[in-house]
Amino acid sequence: MAREAQKTDFTIDVEGIGSFTFARRTMRDEIRIQREFARIIDGVEPTAWLEQVGGWISDLGVLTVEAPEGWDIEGMDPLDDDTYAKMAKVHAALRDKERSFRGKPAADSKE
Repeated sequence: MAREAQKTDFTIDVEGIGSFTFARRTMRDEIRIQREFARIIDGVEPTAWLEQVGGWISDLGVLTVEAPEGWDIEGMDPLDDDTYAKMAKVHAALRDKERSFRGKPAADSKE
């Protein structure tokens, strides 16, 4: 389910996949992401794989406002290696853009 558009949304073009519009993450979103992750793991101790893929699905599911035609994480083939490569690529693009919102720490000056 796509999220309702807001003025703080941003768009990223992911090469070979398409254009995504994402919501800028808020504290409420972070809670929604954690709830979605908990739903996905269904009470089991997550393996490294489950933690990573569940994290991608949770972040992308909560923060996606608009995705390219045909993008459907829930409908992707779990036995196709391209599925994970695509999710990883889109998630990396999202996280890179989110990092760009953070101020760069000032260089330590030695006087």
